[in-house]
This record gives sequence, C-alpha cells and structure tokens, in this order.
Amino acid sequence: MLKSIVNWRACRLLLNGNAGIRTGASARGLANPFKTDINAGASTPMDEPEPASHSIGNPFAQATPTGLSDSAISETKEEREKRLKVLQLEADIAHQEGRRVPRLEFFQDEHWEHVLALPTKSARIKYYAYLWQIDMKKQSEKRKKALRTEDIERRVAETRKEREENTHIIYGLGHTSLLLRIYDSTINHWQNNRLTRAMQFAPKMVLDCSYDTHMNNREASYAAKQLMLCFAENRANDEPFDLHYCNVNMKGKCMQGLQRYIPTMLNPEFPMNVHSQCFTELFPKKQLVYLTPHCREELVNYNADDVYIVGAMVDTMNNEPLSLAKAKRLGLRMARLPLDRYLQWNSGSGKSLTLNQMINIMLDLKKTNDWETALQHVPRRKVVDLSGDEDYSRNAFNKRANKLNVRIDHLLKFEADRRQVKAFATPQKVREHKQGMDFKLDSWATGKKKTTQSN
Repeated sequence: MLKSIVNWRACRLLLNGNAGIRTGASARGLANPFKTDINAGASTPMDEPEPASHSIGNPFAQATPTGLSDSAISETKEEREKRLKVLQLEADIAHQEGRRVPRLEFFQDEHWEHVLALPTKSARIKYYAYLWQIDMKKQSEKRKKALRTEDIERRVAETRKEREENTHIIYGLGHTSLLLRIYDSTINHWQNNRLTRAMQFAPKMVLDCSYDTHMNNREASYAAKQLMLCFAENRANDEPFDLHYCNVNMKGKCMQGLQRYIPTMLNPEFPMNVHSQCFTELFPKKQLVYLTPHCREELVNYNADDVYIVGAMVDTMNNEPLSLAKAKRLGLRMARLPLDRYLQWNSGSGKSLTLNQMINIMLDLKKTNDWETALQHVPRRKVVDLSGDEDYSRNAFNKRANKLNVRIDHLLKFEADRRQVKAFATPQKVREHKQGMDFKLDSWATGKKKTTQSN
C-alpha cells in the first residue's frame, strides 16, 4: 500500500506539471487513482476546496460523451506522451491494488490508442475490465497447456521405464503388431489420388456456380456448405465423378464461404477443378445436359458420355425457374429426375433436393442404373412410407377392437394367408345328421310338440 501511495504522489507531481490536467487536493483522491479526471480541459487552483454538494455516483455508469474542447484538439505530442504515462501509471497502480486491470505487459499499442480516445474514466474502467478478462483467459489456457505438457512427459517417461524393465514382447498398438497403423493423412492422400485418377478416366459432372446474385447471405452460406459436402461425398465414393466448379467468382459470398471450408481449394496440387469460364467453353455443347426440376422431359437412363450440370443454388425464398431459363438461353438439352414416378411425396413437403443429395443420386445411378436404388438418398421425411401405413392401420384396428372387446385376429391375418384364417378355413369335422330331427310334413306348423327320438 505504501508503494502505491508513493507512486500515486509521483503521479500527482506529474499532473501538476501539465497545464491542461485537473488535480484534486482531497485525501480521497490519493487512495483512489480512478478519481483523477485525466481528460478535463480546465485547470483549477490547488487550494480551491471541492463543492459540498459533490456526490460519488456509479463509476461503471455510461457517461454521455461531450464534445472535444479546443485544448484537447490542439494537444501536442509531448502532452499526449505525458498523458499516456499518467494512464500507464494509473493502470499499474490499479493492477497492484487487485482491481480488474490487466498487467502492463499485456497492453499493446492499439490498446493505449483506444484508452487515450476514451472520454470518461468510467469508460476506461470498463475497457480495463474487458482487457482483464482476455488476459485471464490467455493465462488460463497457458496453464492448461503446461499441465498437458507435463502429463505427456510423465506418461512417456513411465512408458519408457516400463519397456526397459519388461523383457517380454508387448503386443498392441504402438508395440509389436502384425498390422500397420493407418493415419488420417494417409487416407486423405489416398482419396486425393483416387480423385486424380477420376480426372483422367471418370465421367464429368459440372456444378454451375453463377447464381450468387440470386441468393441472400444465408442462402449463400448454405450453398457453400452443400458444395463442400458435394466434394467430400464424391471423394469418399468408390467411383467418383470428375467434378468441375464452373462460373466461379472468388469475390462472391458463396465462394468465400467455400474457401473457408476448403482453404487449399486453389492450390495447384489439390484435386479440385475450379474454373472461372463457363462450361460451354470447356465441353462440347452436344454433350451437356442441364438437370433442372422445371423442365418436362425426364431423365430415363444414365449416359456416361453426357456431362450433367447441376445449378449450385439454394432457393429457400423464391423458386424461380432460373436454371431452365439459362439452359434455354444457352441452347442446351434439359432433363429432370423422375421423382414423381418412383416416389409418393408426403403432404406439405417440398420436392427440392440439396446439392449433395443430387451428387449421391447421380453416383448411385451411374453405378447401378436403377432409379429405385438411387432415389434412396431422398430424405424419408419427404416421402410416404407405405410399410409404415400398413403397420399404422393394423395398430388402429387393434386399438378399436380392444375398446369394443371384439377379436379381429382372423381379419388382420386375412391378407397374410387366407387358408389359415379361421373364418375361411376348411371345417375340421363334417356336420353329421342328428337322430330325431326328421322332418314330418303332417305335423309341420301345427304347434310345438315334443319330439321323441326314434329307436
């Protein structure tokens, strides 16, 4: 505490030497360094007492910034350096007193520039507290890193000591083993090599990235994520396409988002085809087929010689036929997936598919040439599950029968096997003629008479 008072007195002497800085003579100002009004433009005499009506308000309250005075505007470089030294001394004393102020070593030049521009002391207190939280977080991460390093060194030392003391063979991962450990980088290089082979021999497929102007920020971020998933799922397939990203504008929102997902996409050794040209300049027009949901012609069979184009657009707000208009303007062939022929869509669900779902459908179609297998990538929530409807109707019949206390097991099993149902099964015994039940015409309709069994 004595050291703080001495430093503060030195700060007071420095303040008295500055003509444009106001100082206070109260003992309360000596104990609290935040009481000094650093940014005040007017100076008061040393022997002038403070007004009796002076009250201490909330130091963390946001004060209304006032306009800069002429003295603040005409502040020289020497005065600015003096004020910086005062602020540094203020922050050092506050840190020594245990306040929420970071160490002087933490402050950078931009921090002091911001502190000098703050108009009030409450603003400085809040900014010091903000920097203190950042400093505490960095120190905590540094301590955790040191603990992890010590733990790793301890475990390595224990492992080496155990291996030195053990004279037998140790089997397992990291020891004597028949299998080699496959790292993630090895898998990554292998998949990239498979894409390199696909560039030479596999069929081509185009993703048209020319719809940035028709998407808002959220749709562009969704499109970037789907383009990343297209690349990942195509690379993970056994027989991938040779994907080409055409009409690319690297300054657009979609491509900037994609570059955040794949930072190495523009590297020459990375197996990703990114073109700023249109696909009509890269491939013959007679091979191009634009896949758009707005045309009438359906894609029946997959042709490996054709180059299929998918528009890289997410249209959650509007569903305008932009891809249809572009294909007609370029004079290309068009086709759509036969979704209505093979799927029964659920009520209230849209028929739109994401870009990665389109890539998966085309990959399976190329491999099997079977639409029922390829369309399994359509989300189940969008289609009607017929097997589920049968179970639902059966459960509904059972629930209703339990309420009425009626057994309808034979009706429910009727579809499975008609011959095993009791209501339609063959009778076990043939009905036999009972004795004493002979029909007598003369006594018929003459009244009820007791029949006797004939011997």
